Amino acid sequence: MNRITLLAILFSAALTTCTSPAGGPVEGPTWKLVYMNGEIPEGLNITAIFLDGKVTGKGICNRYFADYAIDGGNINIGTVGATKMMCPEHAIVESQYFGALPKAQRFSVKGETLSIQCAEASLRYVKGEASEVSSRGEE
Repeated sequence: MNRITLLAILFSAALTTCTSPAGGPVEGPTWKLVYMNGEIPEGLNITAIFLDGKVTGKGICNRYFADYAIDGGNINIGTVGATKMMCPEHAIVESQYFGALPKAQRFSVKGETLSIQCAEASLRYVKGEASEVSSRGEE
């Protein structure tokens, strides 16, 4: 194998690892959580918006935020900060979700679905409407 061929192969591999995963980017749309190691109970609306290195959204009761970084199909989400509204019903689901995000490892976007594989959880989102996320700030 000559040197030019080897360099072309290495360059091609580097480009492959730096591109967005198949199906499109994670940034932009509002994503609605539909699965977290099982189906999300009906009526619970958990969202995520990835934009400019920040993920924001609404858990069951609280708004949240964290930094994130993407490298190819890998995703690293920082510590989650959240409002502290009392959430007696389904508080465990929200807590599990906030705990899973910083353990994110890989992600993929296929059509209208975003999948994130965490150390202890599998998360699946579908594209939602921007109006599904309240623009009022803290409630």
